[in-house]
Amino acid sequence: MRTEADNRREFRLYRAALAVSRWLPFRLLQAIGGALGVLYLLVSSRRRTVLANLRRVFPHRGGAWRLATAVRCGAHFGAIAFDYLKWSQATAATLEAKVRVTGLDNLREAVARGRGCFILSAHFGHWEVAALWLASQGFRQSVVFRPLENPLLEAELAAARTRFGNVLIPKGSATRGMLRALRAGGIVDILLDQKADLEHSVIVEFLGIPTPTAHSLAKMAQATGAAVVPLFTFPRGSGYDVRLDPPLLADPAEDVGALTRRYNEILSRQILERPELWLWFHDRWTPRRRRIQDLAEQG
Repeated sequence: MRTEADNRREFRLYRAALAVSRWLPFRLLQAIGGALGVLYLLVSSRRRTVLANLRRVFPHRGGAWRLATAVRCGAHFGAIAFDYLKWSQATAATLEAKVRVTGLDNLREAVARGRGCFILSAHFGHWEVAALWLASQGFRQSVVFRPLENPLLEAELAAARTRFGNVLIPKGSATRGMLRALRAGGIVDILLDQKADLEHSVIVEFLGIPTPTAHSLAKMAQATGAAVVPLFTFPRGSGYDVRLDPPLLADPAEDVGALTRRYNEILSRQILERPELWLWFHDRWTPRRRRIQDLAEQG
């Protein structure tokens, strides 16, 4: 059970790392983080989750390929955890210099419709850097998030996320916050790849597996007419490339399940192309596997 002493200890370590990061270049931070990410993968029990997820999605690939992908995944997420120490303090000029964005006109088109819009993404690449860059360029977003267990670290992360004008919407009260943002013509960021409560989801394929997926995005896109713009981020040297795809509009003939399936297909296609950039550490399927299978067979 987490204690206040645990929270304070983690916070002191974070503040020390933050201070050191000011003096280190991005590449060195990423190299240190990458090495520690691989070490964490190898010694942590999460290794079993990562390899089980990869085996479930890639049953026909060999064990050596899955292990190599797991190692690259550990290195990637270690790198982005460490370089975010520096991104959280970076100026708009640094973001402009190190982040390259394509498809920005797609977002402009979606916003120009006047109904607000969603940015659809996943725990893929470096979604936090993309949100910072967009906000620094005047595309401020309302970001749906799940708070950290440590309130001291959560306050620090919230300050970093909002310093260019972004607004945070806690997942527990997301519907009201999203509607408010959309009615004002704003942009709402949603990561659709996290575990969803069965009561608030539909069973559709994600990475080829029937998976409970939150239906809130599809319902709100249908109700408001807001466009959905997929966004993906890719490492490039010590910086990142961000790609914004053409906006998606809800087809009036589609039901919520079909529309959610379409969103998942977009995410799945990109994850399958670059699997090392997705968060395989997330236990997306196993706890509810039997219940998922029962619901999929019913529906």
